[in-house]
Amino acid sequence: MNNRRPVNRVTPRRRTAQPAARPTRRPKVTSARPTAPRDIPTGDERASRPRRKTARRVPSAGSWAPVAAAIVAAVLLAGFAVVAALRPGVPDENRAFVDTSATEEVRAAADHALRTIYGYDIAAIDGYEAAVRQVVTGDMLTDLDKFAATTVDAIRQAQTSADAEADPIGVTMLTEDRAELLVNLVVSATKEGVAQQSVAGPVVLRMQKVDGRWLASGIVDQ
Repeated sequence: MNNRRPVNRVTPRRRTAQPAARPTRRPKVTSARPTAPRDIPTGDERASRPRRKTARRVPSAGSWAPVAAAIVAAVLLAGFAVVAALRPGVPDENRAFVDTSATEEVRAAADHALRTIYGYDIAAIDGYEAAVRQVVTGDMLTDLDKFAATTVDAIRQAQTSADAEADPIGVTMLTEDRAELLVNLVVSATKEGVAQQSVAGPVVLRMQKVDGRWLASGIVDQ
């Protein structure tokens, strides 16, 4: 017999499984530029820093409309006052802005004439024509001769009374024997004590001095 050496069977070593390597995460870069640390200002630094001005909202075109209109109106009125003071086209003998006594005299005469012409009482209508003749001349006297009877008949049929108020009265031109006045005339009618219709509007009253008395010579509606 052959003497064989015993063969030692060696069991191969098992390789232990190595854990899989986890990929390493790169840090997330938020900005390529380094961020400088902010300094927290102290109370003194806050007080010394200038405050930012907040922008004011510009008003719209619609909100400016009333203001613009008021400015334009004021400018126009101021310009009108200057022109009225200079009185272009009026002769140098105009005494309306110089002779206060004469201005008040013609103003009072105009008030009386307008109240007499446009105001009447139905109870005393018979004396209306005679009263008007005392305050008119020129064209107004001619018209009175033509239409007095018709006017009185119409008043009798309507059975109304009327009151006239002339206010204000502005003297625009005044000479030795001529005057022109701008008047806001209001005529209110009544019937048996009940108010009826009223009419109001500006008129230009022309007056003429006859025998030392101011009389109404013409009225022009504006």
